[in-house]
Amino acid sequence: MLPYFEQTTIQIGPLVIYIWGLFIALGFGAFLAAAYRESKRTHTSFDSITDLSLWTIFGAFLGARLAHVLFYEPSYFLAHPTEILKVWNGGLSSVGGIIFGVATALFFVWYKKMDVKVYGDVIMRCMPVAWIFGRFGCYVTHMHPGIRSATWFAVAYPGAPRFDLGLLECVGWILIGLLFWLMPKPKKSGTYLALVPLLYAPLRFGLDFFRSDEMLGMSDTMTFTPDARYFGLTPAQYGMIALFGVGVWMVYRFKLLKNI
Repeated sequence: MLPYFEQTTIQIGPLVIYIWGLFIALGFGAFLAAAYRESKRTHTSFDSITDLSLWTIFGAFLGARLAHVLFYEPSYFLAHPTEILKVWNGGLSSVGGIIFGVATALFFVWYKKMDVKVYGDVIMRCMPVAWIFGRFGCYVTHMHPGIRSATWFAVAYPGAPRFDLGLLECVGWILIGLLFWLMPKPKKSGTYLALVPLLYAPLRFGLDFFRSDEMLGMSDTMTFTPDARYFGLTPAQYGMIALFGVGVWMVYRFKLLKNI
């Protein structure tokens, strides 16, 4: 069984570094390093990739926060509106981030007249490394406790051992990343762009069934409020159904069926 440890910040003199934010920054740095290498391999513009990535991240963070506020804890934020701006306390919806991030990316690509399939492939092939860091940060800060379990890869949370969904999703992204780097080069552009939703949507959809539905007082400084559920499914699961549909549409739209 994996040990539980609580580490949300690092204090260096007067400077307070938030662990989750640190891992997000490390993930973005690792993504840029991978994208630089990929741009050389694909003869694409790294400057354009960087600009596209920055705008996409801005849109993703905005959408992730808005989706969390509106669909996960609306009553809390209605009562405490100033808390909406305190993103360092957690509260970002990955589905909202995906929707707004993709919308921002598509607008940027259209505005700059870039090839959506070529640059989409570069972004998606490198994206797993960013998500690995981000989800490992979720594990370190225990943002997503799961249901109780006594399996060897459960985490010894206070009160009872549980799955940690941040850790499980991190492992899932490691497997996706390995697949992308080991598979032969696709014959058609747009393959990685379609593969990400086709692979990630089932992973996240399944993992959400293991999310804790208990109000947890994990320690004196950390509490966990269970996700809202609508007809038995979380908002993320409905988003994953739509995301998988987008992946299927891209397979047919880009005529990739023989490549996947």
